[in-house]
Amino acid sequence: MQDKAPQHQATGLHGVQSAETVLKVLDAFVGLEPMPMLKTLAERTGLHPAKVHRYLVSLCRTGFVEQDESTSRYRLGSSSLRLAFAAISSIDSVRVARPLMADFCNRLQNTVVLAIWNAGRPTIAIRETLPALLAMTATEGYTLPILRSSIGNVFGAYLPRERTSSLVVAELTNQQQGVPDSDQGVDELFAEVRRRELARTTGQLNRGSHSFAAPIFDASGDIVAVLCTLGPATQFDSNWSSPIASTLRTCALEVSQRLGFVQ
Repeated sequence: MQDKAPQHQATGLHGVQSAETVLKVLDAFVGLEPMPMLKTLAERTGLHPAKVHRYLVSLCRTGFVEQDESTSRYRLGSSSLRLAFAAISSIDSVRVARPLMADFCNRLQNTVVLAIWNAGRPTIAIRETLPALLAMTATEGYTLPILRSSIGNVFGAYLPRERTSSLVVAELTNQQQGVPDSDQGVDELFAEVRRRELARTTGQLNRGSHSFAAPIFDASGDIVAVLCTLGPATQFDSNWSSPIASTLRTCALEVSQRLGFVQ
């Protein structure tokens, strides 16, 4: 007996060409600079700029795209953001972790962030903080570097290298103080993260803050998210043996266990 085709496949069915084109235009924003030009979007889609412009006009009217009046460049709009949040919220790790984040924040007494690997980058999915705590300026949907952030370090340590290599190469090319400057240095960094099951930054991403990040695994033992806590450099105990480090590991394990992970 032949296997049935997955439901998302529509082979042999009649679709709507204009709908496929508008989705192609939206997809062109993925992986680009925050505010690309019309010419860049046209090149990514393989469509004539005039045709792309017509679709962008409609997307602007519906809030999926916005145009900056001063530069005429485009960016994804609030409707795209709501759609992205709806997709992110359906991810098991986000759904499971969301109701636990306030408790984690109280236990750690620092800002707590959950990140997922989205569109080829570490991406903030949930941010939880308390009054008077250091709050990240980055909001949900913000992407992070792989070598300069503790979240990126964890993903780099546990994901297959082919999925992270382009980000690693880009950051090695733009060498910055406090991060590895060679492939060997990157390998050593990721090996240490796996050994400790924890990553740490002490000013590499933001001079005023320190952070720890720990992996979250699913039932198959694959990394599906990263839990991070951060605080002011003058108050945050960033020693590997600190209560913050051990508590974060415990919190991350709680989410992993709810996803079916067994040590």
